[in-house]
Amino acid sequence: MASSDASYDLDANILLAFAVKTPDRDEQAKVLCDLFTEAISEHASRQDPVRYELVKTTIKHRPKSDHPMGWNAFDVKVQLKDYKFADVRNLPSIEFDVAAPEKLGDAAIAPLHLDGHEVFAYTLERIAGEKLRAFLSSLPTYRAKVKKPGDAVRVKDLYDIAKILRARPIDDRKFWWDACEEFLLACESRHVDCAGIASFAEEIAITRASYEADTTLPSDVSFEEAWNSLKCVIEYWESKGTFPVEHPLPGNS
Repeated sequence: MASSDASYDLDANILLAFAVKTPDRDEQAKVLCDLFTEAISEHASRQDPVRYELVKTTIKHRPKSDHPMGWNAFDVKVQLKDYKFADVRNLPSIEFDVAAPEKLGDAAIAPLHLDGHEVFAYTLERIAGEKLRAFLSSLPTYRAKVKKPGDAVRVKDLYDIAKILRARPIDDRKFWWDACEEFLLACESRHVDCAGIASFAEEIAITRASYEADTTLPSDVSFEEAWNSLKCVIEYWESKGTFPVEHPLPGNS
C-alpha cells in the first residue's frame, strides 16, 4: 500500500510466547512498563537536539468485565515533556492499546523500515486477515455467542479491505492465501465461526446503511466496491474449501 494509506494506530498484541512465559498479569504489566520506559527514554535521548523527555509511563489492567471472554490486556499511557512547547501544561498523553495474545502465522510479522529505523510490525497479510475477522466479530451472531452486546458494525474494515485489494489484486494468490491463513488463526484465537460469504452478509442492509452513513469514511470507496471486494476475497477462499470454520467457546462441545 502507498505510504499515504499506512496505518499509524498505536495498537499492539502481547506475544503468545511472552504470555506463556509470564502468565501473571501483574508481572506482565511490570515488564511492559520497563520496556516502554527504556525504549522511549533511549529514543528521546538520542535525538539531536533533544526535544522530548519521558515524564511517566502508566500501565493499567483492563478489567475482565470490559470483555466477556477476558481478552482485554492493558492500556498504556505515556506522558512526555515537549521542549518545543515548554510553557504548555497538560499536553495530551500518547496512548497504546495492548491487546491479549493471538496465534500468529509465518506471514504475520515482518521488518518495517520507517524513517531510517527498523521495527517489526504486522504484515499486510495479517492486517487483511484480522480486518475480516474483526468485521465478523461485530455482527450479531458473534456478539450473541460471546454475550457482547451493543457494538456497531465495523464498516471501516470493509473500506480497508477494498483498499488492500486495490493494492494487491486477487490474482496475487500467494498474498491472499497467506491472508487466509492469518484470518483462520485470528478466528481461532477469538472463537469466531464463519460459514463463508453468508456469514459476512448477515444483516447486510444494516451494514450498507451504516457504511453509507459513516461520515468518517473517505468517499473514494463506495459501499458497492467495498462489498464486492470482500466477496471477491471470500469467494476465492471458498473455492479452496476453506469454510465452514467453527470454533466452540471453551467448555462448549
